[in-house]
Amino acid sequence: MISIIIPTLNRAESLNRTLKSLVAQNFPINNYETLVIDNGSKDETESVYEKNKYEHPNHQIRYIYEPEPGLLSGRHRGALEAKGEILVFIDDDIEADVNWLQAIKESFDDSTVQIVGGRNLPDFEVEPPKWLEWFWIEHPYGKLCSELSLLDFGDQVRDIDANYVWGLNFSIRKVALFELGGFHPDCIPKHLQCFQGDGETGLTQKAKLQGYRAIYQPNALVFHSVSQERMTYEYFDRRYFYQGVSDSYSFFRQSQGQLKEVSLIDKIKNILKMFKQIGKKIIISQKEKKALKERFFNAYKRGYQFHKNAIINNPELLDWVLKTDYWDYKLPQINITHD
Repeated sequence: MISIIIPTLNRAESLNRTLKSLVAQNFPINNYETLVIDNGSKDETESVYEKNKYEHPNHQIRYIYEPEPGLLSGRHRGALEAKGEILVFIDDDIEADVNWLQAIKESFDDSTVQIVGGRNLPDFEVEPPKWLEWFWIEHPYGKLCSELSLLDFGDQVRDIDANYVWGLNFSIRKVALFELGGFHPDCIPKHLQCFQGDGETGLTQKAKLQGYRAIYQPNALVFHSVSQERMTYEYFDRRYFYQGVSDSYSFFRQSQGQLKEVSLIDKIKNILKMFKQIGKKIIISQKEKKALKERFFNAYKRGYQFHKNAIINNPELLDWVLKTDYWDYKLPQINITHD
């Protein structure tokens, strides 16, 4: 049995497209279930579930209401409710290719495989702006755009670093998920941003250190919706701020809560790599390049400093950051103060 877990929040329209792609899978309907984990939606999310359940009564589709905010609660509630030995976590704005689930199942037929990622291609709402090309990073296996969770490593199955298995298309053996301690906090609402963590990255880093085998399966293909709003500098500002928060969280866990200075250059090496690639792929003026670097550096630094300051001002927040695991995912009751 395979369990597909979809945490969702106020995205009824895109969730409907996702569910329609899942019931169309070239895969025996008795061999998989779909869990819609509603993280407190105020729109038509439950009605979308009911409509799809009514139209496809032979499919195993379940709806679970989980009001605790954040992606972590949806992921872990889904894992705890799932009947399958293989857990497949996806976003509520993807459409899966008809052979997606079969490819995942065949990958896990190899008992040495613990984690499977796939090809994540864009479904652009509008024609993307030219500058978006700057953010496609070249890789020995292909290319990727982490800001939009897009990845294409070609048409060959291959072993990969587990950190290239991203949450929109993330499959793992259930036993491995529990052995690794589960996910870390992710996609926390803005007003609770100090509780943000490093999501699936914390999990995949542990998997890599412990020698868990991860593979890229090109036929595990999904199309990720990229709205017009996501193709703006303002969205990228928010994305880099969030990355700064996540990296501060990772640093505190790695340093076991020791509050000491760390070179910002060490923390933003991936951003520096991105701009190195930009220089190779498109000719822009030095003034434009410098302005773009500074803009996103500053957003990243604001996020990193925001999280660091939150811990300085609220030492009890460190207990949340350093939790062994988050199966008890309820957010702590802390009266947060900021600078």
